[in-house]
Amino acid sequence: RNFPAFPRWRAAKARGADLLWRVKSNAVLPLCRQLEDGSYLSQIFAAKDYYQCSDPEHVRVIEYTLDGGSEVYRLITTILDPEQAPARELAVLHHQRWEIESLLDELKVHQGAGSALRSKSPDGVTQEVHGMLLVHHALRQLAHLAARSRDVDPDRISFTRTLHAVRREVPAQAGFSPPPGRLARALDRTLAEITRRLLPQRRPRSYPRVVKRKMSHWRLKRPEHRHRQHRSSPTPETITITPASRTTSKAKRKLPQGT
Repeated sequence: RNFPAFPRWRAAKARGADLLWRVKSNAVLPLCRQLEDGSYLSQIFAAKDYYQCSDPEHVRVIEYTLDGGSEVYRLITTILDPEQAPARELAVLHHQRWEIESLLDELKVHQGAGSALRSKSPDGVTQEVHGMLLVHHALRQLAHLAARSRDVDPDRISFTRTLHAVRREVPAQAGFSPPPGRLARALDRTLAEITRRLLPQRRPRSYPRVVKRKMSHWRLKRPEHRHRQHRSSPTPETITITPASRTTSKAKRKLPQGT
C-alpha cells in the first residue's frame, strides 16, 4: 500500500507476478485510454525518465469509493484487460491484502510451531523453506476443497484443524503402494473432520487512522473514534467506480504525440 516505487514495481513484475498496488490520490497518472469498466490505461516512469516520458511501464488504474463515501481509493495493476479482471473484483480483492498476516501466522506459529530451521548451509535452508511452503500450499488446497464441499467461505475453515487432521492421517498412509481406495477414504475422513466445526463469520472491523499522541503527523484520536461503526468487508455492490481524477486529466497533455 502506497509503495509504488518504479524500480520495485518493475522488479516484482519481472518475477512474473500480477501486481495490484494502491497509490496516493494525488499521484499524476496520465490518461491514455478509458476502458468500459470505468478503469483506464496509464503509464508510470522512473524519476529520471519522467519529463522525457521514456521507458514507461504500462498500468491500468482503478479509482473508486466505498458506500458512497468521499475517500477515493486508487489502485494500479499489471492486468490491463478488464475482461480478465474487472475493476470491481480487483477493488474487493485489494481489501483482502491483510490476509498475508494470517498466512505468516499459520507458517511460523502453527505449522512451524516456532522451530528453527535445522540446515547449516544456504542451500539447505532454501530447501527447507521450499518444503514448508509446499506443505502449506497443500494444506490450503485441502481447506479450499473442504470449503467447496460445504459451499462455504474458505475463511470459515480452520487452518489448525486442517493441520491436525492431516497429521493424524499421514502416518496411516505410509508405504509406496497403499491398497486401492485407501487414499480416497482418508481424504473423505479428513474433509469430514475439517468441516465438522466451522469458524464463525468474520466480524466487520476497521479502525480510523488516528493516534493518541499529540505531537504526530497523524490525526489525533477523538471521542467519536471510540464508538465508530465498523464497516463490513467491501462487496461489488458497495463499490462505486469513479471517473479519472483532475490530476489524471491534467497529466494527459504531458504524453508524447501518438501515446
